[in-house]
Amino acid sequence: MDGKRKEKLIQTIALLKVPGIGPTRYKNLINAFGSIADILKAPLSELEHVREFSRSQASQLQQSYDETKAEVISHQIGNLKWEFHFSDDEEYPKLLKNIHHTPPILFHIGQPIDNNDRMIAIVGTRRPTDAGRQMAFQLAKSLASDGIVVVSGMAEGIDSSAHAGALEAGGKTIAIWGSSLDYVFPASNKSLAERIKESGTIISEYFPGTRPDKATFPARNRIISGMSEGVIVVEAGQKSGALITASLALEQGREVFAVPGSPISKASIGTNQLIKDGASLVTSVEDIYTALPTLKGTVISKKFVKPPDMTEVEEQLFKLISSEPIQLDQLSRTTNLSIGELAQLLLTLELKGIVREISGKRFVLSEEFTSC
Repeated sequence: MDGKRKEKLIQTIALLKVPGIGPTRYKNLINAFGSIADILKAPLSELEHVREFSRSQASQLQQSYDETKAEVISHQIGNLKWEFHFSDDEEYPKLLKNIHHTPPILFHIGQPIDNNDRMIAIVGTRRPTDAGRQMAFQLAKSLASDGIVVVSGMAEGIDSSAHAGALEAGGKTIAIWGSSLDYVFPASNKSLAERIKESGTIISEYFPGTRPDKATFPARNRIISGMSEGVIVVEAGQKSGALITASLALEQGREVFAVPGSPISKASIGTNQLIKDGASLVTSVEDIYTALPTLKGTVISKKFVKPPDMTEVEEQLFKLISSEPIQLDQLSRTTNLSIGELAQLLLTLELKGIVREISGKRFVLSEEFTSC
């Protein structure tokens, strides 16, 4: 590790160890001042004007920031041989850079993160039925066979079955932990963790010695969905953590899929409700590829230079939409058009077969207009 990178690691740890500073306040501070060194030089009068930052928090920062303690943690990380990436590194997962609460730093063991990989998450209950386990395993196996990386949380049940299915296919899988990388949870998954390290990657945002708790699991879920192009929920009870992941996926503009189940099965209450609420129903990988045609590879189809019967405004909108989903509010910010005006234009383009709407108020080009 070079000197500058080590210094940045120590500063990042020290800032994140200040009480009250999490990913959002960290990002707001960096956006306001540019670097941690400049944050430390800033007077209270400037710090207290940072978004979501008060004068008391600014005082806490100046009093609690401790690089000496942070250096001890950085030595631990070095001794454990963890790799790490800051959120502004090129190697940092590209989809994760654009979510709310982006982790400032990610630690990982196993294989390097490859931003050319296409990723999809499979999550579900810790207490699945045999049919649910089998479905998660087979979906993951099929996806991994097609070169798609399966992301999950390595919890008992559906998550573990998904990782195992990807490994069975000789594919790649990524496990996101709600604990630090030196604390395997659940302990029963130690052998699975070793298998994942050999051909896949294990990722955590937590410093050494962090045990999982009620706060770390929901935080972990935003990374599972944030790294992935879509989230498949296989089985989920009424209050399953997998539903939190699905909700986060929608907020992040990801496609949400759900496997239907018996209406009298407690394990399928959550997934059946997701389908009612607009999630894409999944019974095979083909359902996933239909909703995300670029996941398996580039769609081979004709690209029209100028589709027929388009007004100038429709043409401008057409140029902003691609095979990658884009949210309605993002289009509104880019075009300076109101949501109402955009809705009318998009409806017209949809009726012409040029665009289509998917879950979460997101839009993609129809397949015949996707570039080859």
